[in-house]
Amino acid sequence: MAFFLKQAGVDYLVLEKNDTAGAFYKKFPVHRRLISINKKYNYFTEKTFNLRHDWNSLLSDKENLSFTNYSDELYPHADDLYTYLQDFARETNLNVEYNTSINFIRKDENGEFILELADGKRQHCSVLLLGTGVVSQYMPDSVKGIENTIPYREIPTDKEQFKNKRVAVLGGGNSAFETANHIADVAAHVHVLLRSPIKMAYETHFVGDLRAKYTNIFDMYQLKSLHAVLKPNLKELICLEDGTIKTRHEYDYPESDVKGTLKLSREYDYVLNCTGFMYTHENLFETSIKPNTVMKDKFYALNSCWESTNVSNLYIIGTGMQAIDRKASSGFIHGFRYNIRTLSKLLLEKYENREYPSERISLNPFEAFLKALYARFSIADSIFQLYGFLGDMLVYDKEKEALAWYKDLPIQNIAERKPRNKKVLQLSLEFGFQHYPDKSSLEFLGPSDPHNTDKSAFLHPVIRYYYQDEYKEFHFGDSLLGRWDMPHNEGGAIASYHSEFYNWLAEIFDLEKIDPSELGENPNFEKWD
Repeated sequence: MAFFLKQAGVDYLVLEKNDTAGAFYKKFPVHRRLISINKKYNYFTEKTFNLRHDWNSLLSDKENLSFTNYSDELYPHADDLYTYLQDFARETNLNVEYNTSINFIRKDENGEFILELADGKRQHCSVLLLGTGVVSQYMPDSVKGIENTIPYREIPTDKEQFKNKRVAVLGGGNSAFETANHIADVAAHVHVLLRSPIKMAYETHFVGDLRAKYTNIFDMYQLKSLHAVLKPNLKELICLEDGTIKTRHEYDYPESDVKGTLKLSREYDYVLNCTGFMYTHENLFETSIKPNTVMKDKFYALNSCWESTNVSNLYIIGTGMQAIDRKASSGFIHGFRYNIRTLSKLLLEKYENREYPSERISLNPFEAFLKALYARFSIADSIFQLYGFLGDMLVYDKEKEALAWYKDLPIQNIAERKPRNKKVLQLSLEFGFQHYPDKSSLEFLGPSDPHNTDKSAFLHPVIRYYYQDEYKEFHFGDSLLGRWDMPHNEGGAIASYHSEFYNWLAEIFDLEKIDPSELGENPNFEKWD
């Protein structure tokens, strides 16, 4: 955000409590391997296409500030990201005050924020952007004796401590399975104790759900190798005199011939607490401006522009942006880097009276307009990473036979700002697995039916049309490599819908339709130049 505000020439200041940029990654993740991928070899040459598979780079105009220059590993070491973020802050010469802690935030009678600093000084601002990320560990209050666990941030990384020990890990997300994986080769047995059903990222397509790289513990359980994944109703953790932790837990059997509850206990040498994180501050704000929260108070409640729903001019940036996006990538760098770029433009629109930028694109020649749409779907990084969350809005000016193209707006914001009396196209990339609620995503091991693209399962372009009370939508087929701008034999999609899309748009803009045979399955994109 500092980079974009500096580019825009506005007055900003970053207050950082640590003495370096990116200090979070000096400690976390505890076991030092990222789950954000660093796939630097992608065959295609477009920069934005390759950012689809570089999940760690920040956005800038400096070619050397690409994270792919820092590591060749698919899942990099956290130290490399820590170094990268320090280099980014230094080389872009951002306005950052380090070693600056904020004790309290309030507003004065004019509505300005007053930040009370730990050293007794104050800072004033009219707009406050909160990018504090993970604030604390989530502690489930349903478990008595939860204080007898070791919190994630304090888990020893030296495996020797766990050699031949009985270990329980509380939680069902990536931090729990990361921890279990780390000690599985030395512990006597590791039991991951779930509080809710597992959500696998390859099923939900939500990058924050459990990633396959940590699923070795499932193998060990199902192959009867002492480690296990269990889902008891954990009631209590009791610390015995010798330091052993005794559980009191239950299993319900409502479908049994003898319905009832089985009450058990088990002893562990260590119980590790990996139950998730809080992204909100308990006592940072004066009561009158304490932001509303959602999801068991884990996140701040936000509107479609990431502004607090009850505190005006307070915005959340970074991983907290996932409060309004629980299906794409807003909780990770490769998602919120685009949210932040968009928010910087929305801030300039609201506070600096600068219109949200748009590009003008003519309908004439129509083939060039089509080619621009295909290119956007095929190489754009933002709408690829934030599928179903960020999209583009194209507003038609009939007199000029051209459209104003607004890119990377939150789809909810498009719904709020689109004009009713002008023809509007909305572009996005989306999954379609909701059409197959009884099927696992692992059953889709080839292209969807190219003749029924409205039921495409894998990621594909969706174009929606709005005008007064008119509404219709068009779905492309899916593409293995995410390219719709080239024939299948060159890496593009299997496509029988190009002429349908051509005529669908032609009807919207009152243009002449074509015979399907003129395009066929592989339109000559070079000719469209």
